[in-house]
Amino acid sequence: MNMTSRKTRACTLEKKDEGLKAAIRAHGIKYGLGDIESDVLMCCETISVQQKKGLLGGIKTTLSAVYVTPKWLVWVDSNERNDAGASTAQLKHIDVRDYQTTASYAIMPDQGLNVTGRYTDRNRTGITFIVLDSEPDGQKFRQVLDEALKRASKR
Repeated sequence: MNMTSRKTRACTLEKKDEGLKAAIRAHGIKYGLGDIESDVLMCCETISVQQKKGLLGGIKTTLSAVYVTPKWLVWVDSNERNDAGASTAQLKHIDVRDYQTTASYAIMPDQGLNVTGRYTDRNRTGITFIVLDSEPDGQKFRQVLDEALKRASKR
């Protein structure tokens, strides 16, 4: 069985990992998004440590970041095996649910958000999982995102 521990902390864009920042900027340039780093309502980084048991066991560490603006949800992940990869979605094009409220949680418990909708880098809808722990900073991000989604739906 695999064991994953997560730790989420609120951060500022300036204090975010340089590799994550570079991936977000490259994504923004590639898709012509303009300044997606202004008007940030909240930003978080999460470090996930997965311990795999068995023959191919080992430890895999992933660093993730997510932030929300009045218009955008932006997320990025990196680990020791892969370069950082960023994605974005306009709030008006997505639905966000806490993973613990989904049917999948009963099969594979985890902590984070399921984001369903249309992303900037895809022509059709999809679903993605954004890691966030359930501690105060992770909960605060959920609240800020929920408020931003409500405001975006009224526009």
